[in-house]
Amino acid sequence: MKQLLSTTLAGGLLLGGAFPQTPDLDTKAWATHRQTRVLYAGWSGGSREKAFEPFLKQWFDTVGVISLEKLSVATAKDYDVVIADWCSQYGNDGYAKNENSLSTPHVELGADFTKPVIAMDFVASSLRNRHKLDWL
Repeated sequence: MKQLLSTTLAGGLLLGGAFPQTPDLDTKAWATHRQTRVLYAGWSGGSREKAFEPFLKQWFDTVGVISLEKLSVATAKDYDVVIADWCSQYGNDGYAKNENSLSTPHVELGADFTKPVIAMDFVASSLRNRHKLDWL
């Protein structure tokens, strides 16, 4: 048992030296990504918006937050990527339970909307019908 423990400890020390923890190196590696300008378009005032905004600001220098229903070429022009989100219909995350009818966002994105969109959950279906997304 002592032999196994000694061998494991020695191996760990050798490997630990090969891969030092360097927070400065991690920060430098992420620096170019911090410059990505992110727009979160979701359910205004919702719990998901309240959670996403501080999370995104922790990782990106420029973060905007708007209602998904206000998303347009004009509102997205100053951003590199859009995160599109909406409320949960199942009563999750502090939203009222609404399983019998879907609460779809009223947003129109035409073919001229060319920003990359990360569509959260069911928003992808809503945006797809309006020319932005399509099946592969």
